[in-house]
Amino acid sequence: MKTYTLLFLLLSTIGMQAQESWSLEQCINYAQENNITVKQALANVRTAALSEKQAKAARLPNVSANVSLGEQFGRTIDPTTNAFSTQATDYNSFGVSAGITLFNGGLINHSIKQAGWDLKAALADAERTSNDLGLLIASAYLNILLSEEQLDNAIKRVELSEKQLDVTKKLIDAGNIPMAEQYNLMAQVARDEQLAVQAQNSVDLAYLTLKQYLQLEPDFDLQIEHPEILIPTDSDPNNQTLSSLYQVAMGNQPAIQSAEYRLKSAEEGVYIAKSSYYPTIAAFADLSTNYSSRFLDFRNGQYLRTDTFSTTIAINGSDVTIDQYQDIYNYPKVKYLDQLDQNFGQGIGISVRIPIYQNGRTRLGVERARLGVLTAQMQQTQAHQNLKNDIQTAIANARAAQQQLEASIKTFDATEIAFQNTEKRHELGAINFLDLSIAKNNRDIAENDLLVARYDYLFKLKILDFYEGKELKLD
Repeated sequence: MKTYTLLFLLLSTIGMQAQESWSLEQCINYAQENNITVKQALANVRTAALSEKQAKAARLPNVSANVSLGEQFGRTIDPTTNAFSTQATDYNSFGVSAGITLFNGGLINHSIKQAGWDLKAALADAERTSNDLGLLIASAYLNILLSEEQLDNAIKRVELSEKQLDVTKKLIDAGNIPMAEQYNLMAQVARDEQLAVQAQNSVDLAYLTLKQYLQLEPDFDLQIEHPEILIPTDSDPNNQTLSSLYQVAMGNQPAIQSAEYRLKSAEEGVYIAKSSYYPTIAAFADLSTNYSSRFLDFRNGQYLRTDTFSTTIAINGSDVTIDQYQDIYNYPKVKYLDQLDQNFGQGIGISVRIPIYQNGRTRLGVERARLGVLTAQMQQTQAHQNLKNDIQTAIANARAAQQQLEASIKTFDATEIAFQNTEKRHELGAINFLDLSIAKNNRDIAENDLLVARYDYLFKLKILDFYEGKELKLD
């Protein structure tokens, strides 16, 4: 079982090296294109761009057309003669109207400016989301490298324990140490194999975390590159100051830019609210025509007959019969297209809407907009304070990580020398397994602490690079 476990771990490591590997830059670029959170932020950008386009379109005239077709009956008004009629009438009308706003208190101009600031704020928010995701991916990437180094060390410990077991068997055969030492080393080999399996599980979990950031399926065969991890010699957190790094970060951090754009948008909101105090002036034009089945051509009537009817009236107390004559004509209907031509009308004009009393809505709207400006100012101040706090924490963490790394190096060097000396004495039979085990455990713990400290310090330096506006990559 010992051999099978070690073989499995070795084959796993070899398989990782044979597959196509992703660099940190590739992981970040892929996540920025496929992560749902980033996609949502980009969708917000597109929404803001549409809002800006809509605000600009308010400067253009609006044009609409209408068509109606129907039949009216009962006592109605003929749409072509405006006379009352009780006969059923078919009608058809067409119209086109256009209007454009000439003045509305600057509402359109300030709405366009506000939409522009909102678009810039959405772009800054999307950049911030992308940057935050980049930091998470860098952390997950370094965690994989750390876990894989820990796995390599665990495998080496298994090999070393097995070598010590072989030496112990020889010493037992020579009668230098008791048989109990073999059982102790066999137990040590089993513990080291268990730790190696745990290290492999840590690698798998670290890869799973990275896949989740990349929106990859859990069974996706992902492997990362293993660049040489070197601590930059020109990066010393003790040389970083809060004021200098803060000034640099103020110019490249999208959170600060977003807060500034939100404030400008809120200031435009005050002007938009005030525009309701002013009159609205608009120009309009319209075209119209219609058709009616009761529209007759009275100029081209055809004579049919003359009807005679008598009427009796009283004149000086005597009834007098008067004959009256009425010519009867047949008038044709005006043709459809001729009606549309004859009834074609046009109109232009200017309308003015003057606000007199609006139940205090405008005043309250202005006050609400001013409160929005105060809120945006506080959010901007909070963003500045958060950035200052984050930078101060990042510098302190980097300095602490540097000191931890230096201490870990000294501890590892000391425990490594102590272990080598103890191992030689054990091979000579001068000490028992307990002393060797204690020295080995101390060395293993110091080695793991050194690995953790090295990667932790490297990540803390990358955070400082992030605030300096540098690209996240492993040199």
